[in-house]
Amino acid sequence: MKTTLKWTGGALAALTGTAVLCSCGTVIQGNENSYTVVYDGVTFYSQTFYCADSDRERLGKAESGADVLSVGGFDPPRYLLVEGSDNSGCFIADGESVPTSGQVTKALIDPGVRADNSKELSKKEELDMLEELSGLTGEPRTFTIDNYFTDGNSFYYVYDDSGVSCEENWGGYVAYAQGEWIYISPDPDRTYDWGEGNSVTVTAIAIKDQDLIQRMCSTDLTKYIEY
Repeated sequence: MKTTLKWTGGALAALTGTAVLCSCGTVIQGNENSYTVVYDGVTFYSQTFYCADSDRERLGKAESGADVLSVGGFDPPRYLLVEGSDNSGCFIADGESVPTSGQVTKALIDPGVRADNSKELSKKEELDMLEELSGLTGEPRTFTIDNYFTDGNSFYYVYDDSGVSCEENWGGYVAYAQGEWIYISPDPDRTYDWGEGNSVTVTAIAIKDQDLIQRMCSTDLTKYIEY
């Protein structure tokens, strides 16, 4: 990249608040707190998404020292993650978005919780298990979960090999409460009544199928849950 182009990009960033990255794999200006970044001539806008560690590829460092990663393996990149020491920023290329429908190719388990982005389901038998779980029927009951953040896990669908998910793709929540495995669906009529600490009373369906429970407990869906 020529010096004149570096100077021009820097001047543009100073005037617009845009962070500018270079195609050599090193971020030359900007950080995780920017509203927009520009990579290889493409503007990326700040927008929250979730992604697994396995779908990230390091591109370089920001001028501030933050790591810049491409998500999903696309060339050119569609999604960027800028990771600083205290904060992270997600950026989506102009004209792109997080798919919210299509073929389910992965499910992320509580992405970002406990600073752990390693939990995911992508094998056919795992995704079939989630489909069976999300299709459960039964009379909703009231359960009290002692700690919403340690006694259960949420999962978020990834569509069409995009490598990214979002709140709209929430598939539900599985927990162990009152001696039973339960499933909270994305049904808008579900209820939450928060108590002291992280306890919560919820409307959920009890999972009775022992084969389904066994398959569920052999995956990352139940990782960290004590039962």
